[in-house]
Amino acid sequence: MYTLSLLALATTWTHSDLSLYVDDGAIYTVSVTTSTAMTHTCTLYQDVLKWLHKNGLQADSAKTELMVFRPSRSNPNLSGGNIHGARYTDPSTGTNRITTVTSLQYLGVHIDHCLNWTKHVTIIATRARSTIHGVTLLGNSIHGLDLLNWRKVYNALIIPVLTYGTQVWYTGHRQKGLIAHLQTAQNEGLHKMTGVFKTTPIDPLHNLIGIPPISYLLPKLMNTYSL
Repeated sequence: MYTLSLLALATTWTHSDLSLYVDDGAIYTVSVTTSTAMTHTCTLYQDVLKWLHKNGLQADSAKTELMVFRPSRSNPNLSGGNIHGARYTDPSTGTNRITTVTSLQYLGVHIDHCLNWTKHVTIIATRARSTIHGVTLLGNSIHGLDLLNWRKVYNALIIPVLTYGTQVWYTGHRQKGLIAHLQTAQNEGLHKMTGVFKTTPIDPLHNLIGIPPISYLLPKLMNTYSL
């Protein structure tokens, strides 16, 4: 309710949108050329800064980033060249510069300027592996978790990490490499759960412990999200 007036201000914007979540925010602008989009975004950002200053708040300039999305086959002569940075005026601190980045993290999702989700999938797969290794520390010094408790922990801890941000990036189209990367991380967890050799075929393990492959899990999550 506190930021209601700020969101109401954003409803008057043209070809632009504002999203807020706790202390994170994003301004999205669409234009024909990259330079026009950048200039319009900076103007809107200054309006947001004025609202923050009026209400005793301030944005962190060190965490302010600018990223430009462009169709992969677009003509640079028509859409404009690369944007290396932009300047804006903050009522609290004066003139500042926004650094242009090729990837950024927003609400835990790593977004690439080409919308290539390899970086995001690699990071969450690594986090899942780290969580799996951390779970192996549970239990006493003689015997670890049994299969039932392992399955509960896996569904409660590993699956949310492994599938974080699925609703943002998953389409099921030309993403076999991304799915295979996640499946490799899950295979490591299945081997840990069952205590079998790493050379054991993975398909029987899916049937044994009732955890579906990633290629089945992701569409299920998308269907649940849409419902």
